Amino acid sequence: MKLALLTSGGDAPGMNMALWALCHEAEKKGWQVVGVEEGLQGLIDAKFRPLQVREVLRWARRGGTELGSSRVSNFPKHIETVVQNLKNEAVDALVILGGNGSSQAAAALSSKVLTAFLPATIDNDVLDSDSSIGFDTALNSAIRLADGIRDSADSIPRLFALETLGGDTGFLAQEVAQAVGADVLLVPEYPMELAELIQLTKIATEKNRYALIVASEGYPNLTDVIDDLAKAMNTRSRMSRIGHAQRGGTPTGFERILARSLATEAVKGLAKNESGRALWQAGKAVWLPFAEAHHKDFKLEPL
Repeated sequence: MKLALLTSGGDAPGMNMALWALCHEAEKKGWQVVGVEEGLQGLIDAKFRPLQVREVLRWARRGGTELGSSRVSNFPKHIETVVQNLKNEAVDALVILGGNGSSQAAAALSSKVLTAFLPATIDNDVLDSDSSIGFDTALNSAIRLADGIRDSADSIPRLFALETLGGDTGFLAQEVAQAVGADVLLVPEYPMELAELIQLTKIATEKNRYALIVASEGYPNLTDVIDDLAKAMNTRSRMSRIGHAQRGGTPTGFERILARSLATEAVKGLAKNESGRALWQAGKAVWLPFAEAHHKDFKLEPL
C-alpha cells in the first residue's frame, strides 16, 4: 500500500510527531509513504514527496508542521482533480491532520479514496474528540504566560487580561482559566453583561488587589470591553495577547503520546480498508466512520 500524509488548517504542536508515528506504523506493514506539501492546496497541485521514517523522526520534537499547511475554502470543487492526482501518484490511502474544516474535506474524499482523519488543532473543537493534537502544548504555553502576569500583578496591582487563541470557541481559554485560577473568563459562547463583569472584577480586586481575566480571541469587542471595565473600575488595564506563539513550541509529553496513539489507530483502520476518524475519547484512541456522531458542546465550568 502507498500512503499519503498531509497537514491542513492551522499548524499545531504535535503534528510532526503524528507524521512520524504514521510513517513508523506504515513501515511496520511494509507500506510506502509520501507527504503532501502545503496541505490541501498541495493536494490540488500534486505536491508529493517521499518520506522516510528516519527523516521524519528528526521533525517529531518540533512544533509546527514540516510539510506545511494551507486552507482551501472551496475544496469540494477540486475533488476530481485531487482524486486524479492521487491516482497518478499511485496513492492507495490518505491521512489528513487538522481541525473541523479538514475533517469535512476528509469526509468528502472518503467516498472516492480510502481516507483517515486525525484531530490536530490547538482550539480543541474537533467534533466527537475529547482532545486534539496541539491543545495541551498551547494550554501549557498560556499557563506559563499567565503565571508571569500574576507575578507582576502581585507587585503592582492592576486589571490584567490575557487573550488566548481558540478561534470562535472557548475550550482553550476555559482550560487556561481553570489552570491558573483566573478571576474572570470571557468566551464567545457566553458574552457577559458589563455590569456582571464589573461585579466579578470588584470581588477579585477586593480580595487580591488585582484581577486576572482570561479571554478567548473570539470574544466580541474584547478590547473595548476591557477598556470599559477599566474605566468603570477607575484603574489601569494591561492586556496581553499570546498570538501565534501559542501555536508553536516543543510538543508536551502528553501531546506526543496522543499523536502516536491516534496515528496507530488510523493505520489500523486503513489496514482494514476502512475510512474514518481516529479520535480521543475517554482516555483512549477510537476509530469512528465519518458518518457517525458529529457533536461537541461547550459547557461553561465555574471558576
